[in-house]
Amino acid sequence: MESQATGSGQVSLEYPLDQADKRSKRLKEKLRHWGRGAQEKSHWLAERLMDRRVCVGVTGLSGAGKSTLLTSLIYQLSHPQKAQLPGFAPALNGDLLGAELKPALDSGLPVFDYEGCLSALMSHPPRWPQSTRDVSAMELHIHLRRHRRFGGGDYKTLILELRDYPGEWLMDLPMLRMDFRDWCRHQAHIIASDTRAGLAPGLLTRLAALSPEAEAKESELQALWREYRQFLLDCREKRKLSYLQPGRALLDDEDYQLLPLLDLRGFSADQLKQLPDGSNYQVLRRLYEAYVEGKVAPFLESHFKHLDRQLVLVDMIGTLFAGEQALEDMRLAFTHIADTFRYGESGFLSKLWRPKVNRLLFAATKVDQVLAADHDALRQLLGQQLQQTFTGARHRGLPIFSEAIAAVRCSREDQRNGRRMLVGYDLDGRYLGFENAEIFSRLPSEEGGWGHYTGAAPPQLRPPQGMDSGSIPHIRVDALLNLLLGDKV
Repeated sequence: MESQATGSGQVSLEYPLDQADKRSKRLKEKLRHWGRGAQEKSHWLAERLMDRRVCVGVTGLSGAGKSTLLTSLIYQLSHPQKAQLPGFAPALNGDLLGAELKPALDSGLPVFDYEGCLSALMSHPPRWPQSTRDVSAMELHIHLRRHRRFGGGDYKTLILELRDYPGEWLMDLPMLRMDFRDWCRHQAHIIASDTRAGLAPGLLTRLAALSPEAEAKESELQALWREYRQFLLDCREKRKLSYLQPGRALLDDEDYQLLPLLDLRGFSADQLKQLPDGSNYQVLRRLYEAYVEGKVAPFLESHFKHLDRQLVLVDMIGTLFAGEQALEDMRLAFTHIADTFRYGESGFLSKLWRPKVNRLLFAATKVDQVLAADHDALRQLLGQQLQQTFTGARHRGLPIFSEAIAAVRCSREDQRNGRRMLVGYDLDGRYLGFENAEIFSRLPSEEGGWGHYTGAAPPQLRPPQGMDSGSIPHIRVDALLNLLLGDKV
């Protein structure tokens, strides 16, 4: 390109034209990006309207095996030639062609680490995947053969959007309906009504003695918080309790300093409001409000507004063998779960903008730890707990389902000396055989009846070997798929 002289020297015309060209390219790229985003969004809207997309929330109470279930479910749908899904009609009829895992459209969330979890299950020796400690999302594009009434064939794709999150986060949602005073009184009631206080009597005595009007001392609150967080961890590990707040304290070590004042007697709501800014009550109130507004509310708004269906995994066996208090606490958790979701069928427009949960599923996991003869009793027990929880008028019309599954079957049944027993490998790789205490379809009613389950918890088992060359064995994952997607395929 030629140059133009301007007195003291020459100025090249290449530079400004080159810059203009770059600006033009950037603008075109932005327009293309916006166009792709708009096209993807329009596809998302069309898929919802045409009932080709269903969004399922997946969570699990502590120890329920959510990562393992997601891995097994994705593998079964992605490998129809290896899957054993006789209870899922498309697989039984040969219409399940496979599935592809993709990032969730427009979610901004990390993708579930399917490859890492699958690698753990299929390693030598096999091991359980790491528990997820954060929210993630993914899309499973399920390809199906469609049969037309007047002959001929066709294909369709159902997009299963999976949004998984820790059950500990779910337990925080009731805090949205409580101010700090309500929460303190709620926690005081829970602690006073069960056996968890025996885990940390000294700590709870100090919390009860913490005066709402006394000047807050940061070092004291920090020390109490460290003890309180350990108390919550012990409630989960030693008592198998589920309804624990703040739930995030069970997953990370952030210094939330979210402590309940256990003795507010003698203080009215107005008196508490008028306490000095530097008092224990006001300092802890601000920390509570910051947690609810900064952690809990954004999670509810960004996550639950998309859900059509919700799956909750429950370690019913671990809870049952932990005793009556653990079961009561699980039922309390169910009660608050029941009040979390918007219920009912979504109308034409709300399908796009504000979907409602129209199906709620609870699944008791790890049923391979007990004999097949006990599976139905376990499912009945879970159903009874749900019936007691979902009896109010506000929950009528919401279809609720219960199932008993094993995402990965780790045991097989054998017979020795005329007795049925289970055999498998423990977490250290030792081969063992065991019998489980019989599971009854009703909870113990007579005094001392819980002694039947005391000290009889089945051993934790390692995943079976050989899955890398074949299918992932399971129990009733096909039945679970039918409940989740049977009306969509």
